[in-house]
Amino acid sequence: MQLTGEELATATQGVWHHGQPDKVSQIKTDSRGFEQGDVFLALRGDFFDGHRFAGDLAGRAAALMGDTQGLATWQDLNVPVLEVQDTLQAYGDIAHAWREKLSRTSFIGITGSYGKTTVRSMLTHLFTGLGLNVHATDANLNNLIGVPQTLLATPMDADVALIECGISEQGEMQRLADILSPDGVVMTGLTSAHAEGLGGLQGVVHEKARLLSAIKVGGWCALGNGVATCLHVQKVLVSCQQLKADVTWTRKDQDVCFLYQGESASLRLSLPAQHWCENMALVLMVALAKPWKRELELSFQSMVNILASWQAVDGRLLTYQGVAGCQILDDAYNANPVSMQAALQTLQSMPTRRIAILGDMKELGEHSAAAHANIDVKNIECVWLVGEDMRHLHAVLADSLWFLDVDALLASLALNLEKLNEGDTVLVKASHSMGLEKVVDMLKSKDVDCAV
Repeated sequence: MQLTGEELATATQGVWHHGQPDKVSQIKTDSRGFEQGDVFLALRGDFFDGHRFAGDLAGRAAALMGDTQGLATWQDLNVPVLEVQDTLQAYGDIAHAWREKLSRTSFIGITGSYGKTTVRSMLTHLFTGLGLNVHATDANLNNLIGVPQTLLATPMDADVALIECGISEQGEMQRLADILSPDGVVMTGLTSAHAEGLGGLQGVVHEKARLLSAIKVGGWCALGNGVATCLHVQKVLVSCQQLKADVTWTRKDQDVCFLYQGESASLRLSLPAQHWCENMALVLMVALAKPWKRELELSFQSMVNILASWQAVDGRLLTYQGVAGCQILDDAYNANPVSMQAALQTLQSMPTRRIAILGDMKELGEHSAAAHANIDVKNIECVWLVGEDMRHLHAVLADSLWFLDVDALLASLALNLEKLNEGDTVLVKASHSMGLEKVVDMLKSKDVDCAV
């Protein structure tokens, strides 16, 4: 990022006190990792106030940014200060100003109820392999703080910026849309994830669709399986160009054959994951439609060859070798009804003894009990459940084991059951707040006599 002090004031409608910096290249919202010459922006939340750290940073900062209330505590700090009405709003406004300066970069928003991170990582892998300079969301930086942070880190020479947009409350997507102003949007799929905060499935659809309405003139969208139908049912009008590239596929175990305009190309997946095939077809559609400033010259076969070396993202069906030679499918980062069933479908395709360790799916609202009770676990030999909501599945699955919390589950895993066997496959899946990454860590540890 390279913005002048004047550009910061214009973007935020703020006022400088004690002078202003000529240029700003780094804005930090976390005092940890703060370096000489950075600008510190003090965010304020229900349980934190960044303004109280400004005094410790003033001697190293090129400038400080805060709201009127915070500035009242900074009167003795001899450093340029930009006063804004709301620092979170200002953060997004500055990110938008930088995004608008990068006229040669194609900004792609990625949203949906599931599959966002997987599709983003696949697009990153494919575009990089095609020779494009790609900037993308890191980890889970997809909210009102993470999106501005990602945008401000976009280099001037980026060909493509892949910006993941995640929400849990009404109004958040409109703000993300205003900040990003995407050139194109990939919407992976729609379901009742975060329905509790968004007003049911109808609310989810209408909130997610706000990103589509913010697409720049002449922009495009790529819609995942079933999305167009869902938007139509909810009477959401899509006014931008919908990318069309007739990519189909067939799968046998881990071998997938993609078809496009009479040409076929194959790859082998690390797991028999059907939803990965759907994601790859969507990614190929985006690449083949070529909405870029420079042509992508590689063939369909070359694109599929690039995808063949894609690796799953940590916590999203990433595979590990566990104790006693078992195979761990780590899908513990998040969960909703669609992603839960997709992970279980993958487990059901495995050839040896299958074990599912499942935790609660959060923020499903009034349909939560039914969503948990209706999880399909057929052809899975062992099912372990944890959390209040998983009690509903336990009630209809007589031979399952249920634990109130992850600590009780861990104690039983470590002490009370038969050892895992070589060749067993263990799926660990839940919403992130359940903390089932602790289960993955235990299963990976060679020092723990773990059992199932």
